[in-house]
Amino acid sequence: MAVLNVLYQSNDYYAVVTGVSMTSLMANNKDIEEINFYILDDQISQANIEKMKSICAQYGRSIIFVNTEEILNKLKSLKVAPFKNTYTTYFKLFAIHSLDLPTDRVLQLDGDTVINGSLKDLCEMDLTDCVCAATYDCTMNAYKPMIDIPLTDKYYNCGVLLINQKYWREYNCQQKIADHLAHVRNGYYTVDQDIINVLFRKKIKYLNLTYNFNSGFFIYGVKESLKMYDLKPEYYNTVEEIEAAMKDPVLYHCMGAMTGRPWEKDSIHPQNEIFDRYRAMSPWHDFEKVTVNRKRIFKIQRALYKALPRPVYIPLHKMAQNKYLSDMNKTVNPK
Repeated sequence: MAVLNVLYQSNDYYAVVTGVSMTSLMANNKDIEEINFYILDDQISQANIEKMKSICAQYGRSIIFVNTEEILNKLKSLKVAPFKNTYTTYFKLFAIHSLDLPTDRVLQLDGDTVINGSLKDLCEMDLTDCVCAATYDCTMNAYKPMIDIPLTDKYYNCGVLLINQKYWREYNCQQKIADHLAHVRNGYYTVDQDIINVLFRKKIKYLNLTYNFNSGFFIYGVKESLKMYDLKPEYYNTVEEIEAAMKDPVLYHCMGAMTGRPWEKDSIHPQNEIFDRYRAMSPWHDFEKVTVNRKRIFKIQRALYKALPRPVYIPLHKMAQNKYLSDMNKTVNPK
């Protein structure tokens, strides 16, 4: 019998986004006999909790809300700085070990994902001697040395992780993370993703990018993205692999850019339509998209993105992104 355990972490702001992701997953995986949701609850409102329960009941799936107070206290005791005024994104690092799962694995998903196909193969994927399986991350390659990762090493996106809980425990991952935060470095720009890559990248199995397809390829183009971020086949995917997955991804990762996000009013994001399709099927069908107060730099960047040909825009974006990552890294890790 196929069993899929799914882990989300959410505060109330992202509860709607997470709920739509859950709806899309259930709508496209009716053939999986058992699906169990685990929600790391960072003060989700009772109204949104009830809506999450109702959509799970509609599809005959179970849902458990995990109290995160103990994790929050642990993070504060380690003097970890919050990310964008919240600790939510750290929660999974200290929750995986103790989750009471009926099988040996759990699929951790960021809320900004839309599932548009079957995840059944992940229920039986071989994870022997691996902490988890993940796709490569489409980010500036020059970022790696900022966190002491060699330029030619693989760097993984942790918005979608198929986690081997049995090995996570055997490899003592939670204690390794706590020790690192306490004694080596407690501030990273991409937070949990950086920590997992720094500590465990040699123990991560490659997951086909159809299960975590970055929306940036739609926004900038495939070849343009690879050029912009200096990504090469030795430590990333080939053009052919990306274009093949791009035709019909199982999972869209609605990454942020100057396009905005699908749940925002002024969004020109390429996944607006598919997000709205599943939102209409969910208990949040009457959700009013949020208004975001944009900074001047965002407005300039969006204007340039709209107005300039890609060959002109890409070098400007690359230069700005490199500076932004460097500045943010210094902010979270002042020396």
